[in-house]
Amino acid sequence: MDERRRKMNMEKIFEWVVACLSSLVLFLFGAPDKLILFLLLLSIVDFVLGLRKAYKGKSDKTENGGVSSKAAAEGLEKKGIMFMVLIVANVCDQMFNAGGMIRTATMWFYITTEAISIIENATLLGLKVPKFLVDILEVKNKLSNEGKLEDEGKGEEEDADREETY
Repeated sequence: MDERRRKMNMEKIFEWVVACLSSLVLFLFGAPDKLILFLLLLSIVDFVLGLRKAYKGKSDKTENGGVSSKAAAEGLEKKGIMFMVLIVANVCDQMFNAGGMIRTATMWFYITTEAISIIENATLLGLKVPKFLVDILEVKNKLSNEGKLEDEGKGEEEDADREETY
């Protein structure tokens, strides 16, 4: 009888822990809707394609283009930070009673970013993609290059000052 009671107590503790963790996740991320599940799926696919790209020696994260545990860890860190920003957006949404607008806008930003990264990785792995998607990548790369051109010619002190203001 004592063993049975102990087992029931362990089950109750487990249920309590699951309920508390579920409530915490719900508070931090909001309702587990399709958008957050889609973002999670895209994040996993992007990470796997990034690993595959590195395995084929086409990574831009290492000198030799190969697999690097440091580059993989940095990729996972960026994904973790992305979800932390999403937590902040969700809490802001709750504080300002914005009805999900801040959280949703943040998720769409990251969904778009992840999707573009997946397309980039897929094209580097030799997959043909529709022209309109390639056009999106070209615009993104052009904007990115223009930003780099603006930084050229500025001193290191100005760069350090600008980094401190972010």
